[in-house]
Amino acid sequence: METPLISQWLDYAKKQSIVEKKLEEMLKKNSQLTTSEYYALYQLKQNGCHMRLNDLGSYLCLSQSALSRLIKRLEDRNPSVIERKNCSDDKRGVYVDLTNEGARLLAAVEHEVDTILKEYFI
Repeated sequence: METPLISQWLDYAKKQSIVEKKLEEMLKKNSQLTTSEYYALYQLKQNGCHMRLNDLGSYLCLSQSALSRLIKRLEDRNPSVIERKNCSDDKRGVYVDLTNEGARLLAAVEHEVDTILKEYFI
């Protein structure tokens, strides 16, 4: 008998919740990042370290206000891990760039993130 889709979905959701918790604990301990902050830095790296703010928000599935708070936290870190720049050809547009410190921070936790993910997905 085939497992009902809802059962498969609930198993997946449980696994995701466990992984998110483990990632959050490790990130807080090792880099003082939340998973959302890590995901933002990761997406910037994956997209050439430079993205429009709205595109980053779409990747992260965050509301405008949640995205604004997240970006502010990352800008306020000392040293800053991102840099916000106005778009020269669209005055309403804003770009976000990953700083060298942001890239360093990502590299510092990359192995531990992979280890956690491998435990549950390989």
